[in-house]
Amino acid sequence: MSERPFDAAHAYRRSFSPEDRASHPRYSALIDELSGSDIARQLLIEAPREQRNPMLVLAALHYAALEGDPALAPLYAKINTTPPEEFATRVRARLEGAPELVRRQLHRKTQTNEPGRSVVLVGVLRELKTRGITDVHLIDVGTSMGLNLYPDHYRINVAHSNDPTILNVEYLRDAGSAGELARIHQRIGIDPNPLDPQVPDDVRWLEACLWPESPERIARLHELVGQILAWPDATRLTGSALERIDEAVSTCTPGPTPVIFHSWVAAYFSNDEQRQWRERVLEHVGRGAAWVYLEHPDYVRALTPPPDSFTSPRPGGSQVVVAQPHQGATSWGWAHAHGRWLALRPPEDTHRHGVKA
Repeated sequence: MSERPFDAAHAYRRSFSPEDRASHPRYSALIDELSGSDIARQLLIEAPREQRNPMLVLAALHYAALEGDPALAPLYAKINTTPPEEFATRVRARLEGAPELVRRQLHRKTQTNEPGRSVVLVGVLRELKTRGITDVHLIDVGTSMGLNLYPDHYRINVAHSNDPTILNVEYLRDAGSAGELARIHQRIGIDPNPLDPQVPDDVRWLEACLWPESPERIARLHELVGQILAWPDATRLTGSALERIDEAVSTCTPGPTPVIFHSWVAAYFSNDEQRQWRERVLEHVGRGAAWVYLEHPDYVRALTPPPDSFTSPRPGGSQVVVAQPHQGATSWGWAHAHGRWLALRPPEDTHRHGVKA
């Protein structure tokens, strides 16, 4: 079956969940403006197929602002005090007057590297420890700068909502412990373009990929970049997931369980790449690895996400899927794409599920 023709306007319009629209009114207004711009739609079409994501255009505009563009820099500096419609129309006008600001960044990749997603790893690694998996090697696919290779280095402050099964994640930063997790031995990241915390332009691009209406995320990024060099060593492999996963697993020393993790990575694969990825990873699961992912099921249908009678408790949630060693993939719950909330309900017994390639 051939893939659907790419609809740039639709991609813009659906790129924000209702929850994100409520919390980011200016970026939401900008997304709507860009969906109606011929130039913005064309720029998205010009991006490499695997990066035809409106977040790439948003990041390129933010990058131009961080670089000091005379029209964008003051707008972004005062984003939270500018009316949404004014912000959106002025950014659109600048883009349409100078599309090269975005065009020259289309070779890049969106590399948000949101450390809040480590809350999923914290929850899963805690649960795996209760199931006898006490020592692991962590393989982070789409690792970017590697901030999600250190879930055991974060302190997670949470508050319960009206539903006690949902964990509202208030803040995640270095200092303290995430709690009793499976012990992490080796840390291996895979990325086509791993970023270096010692390279200023890499840090600037990573900041550009963040949404400027959330200054706490930007402050957290700079805090973590300042500390990551003092954390345990990690191996970073340059290349695609399919190219490097076998090598990543093979470098793991015997004993601990390799845990293959990705969050909003497979959504950028083609259908064929998703099928190949599923088959490849399940081969490793059949040999004793575990597989953990946070992806929106609508975007990874070729991974065949397992059904879950427990639907996302909030609109736009991403599914947490886990395949334990020698078992099939099962749904463990849902989380916000950036880890702002987590609702885990691991199945009581997954041993009855066999691995199927």
